[in-house]
Amino acid sequence: MKLPFFGLLFLLLSACGDAKMPDDNTQNAVARIIAGATVIDVRTPVEIAGGALPDALTIVHTDIVAGVAALALPSDAPLVLYCRSGNRSGIATAALQAEGYTQVTNGGSYVQLSAALEQAITP
Repeated sequence: MKLPFFGLLFLLLSACGDAKMPDDNTQNAVARIIAGATVIDVRTPVEIAGGALPDALTIVHTDIVAGVAALALPSDAPLVLYCRSGNRSGIATAALQAEGYTQVTNGGSYVQLSAALEQAITP
């Protein structure tokens, strides 16, 4: 009797696996944005045309180190980077960390980050 129960439980939990809940990184990014972090969208201009976070700066991920250096921010300035899926912002985050930036957060995907931010600021 236990085997069918656990099998059913496994199937039900597996079905919930695609539900997108904000992860800890997204929540951390939202907290940093609310606290005043510099937000950088590392997507292409074509992607950004479909929507972006308000006041986000645009620096393509391949130009992130030079782009952030041009902003003349201190190496401990809080930065939140995002892209379409979180992959390119992860690459850009690692590149900035390798250059000595210590407060860089990968905000992940635009869709997930914008939804979590809206939820956090909507009463």
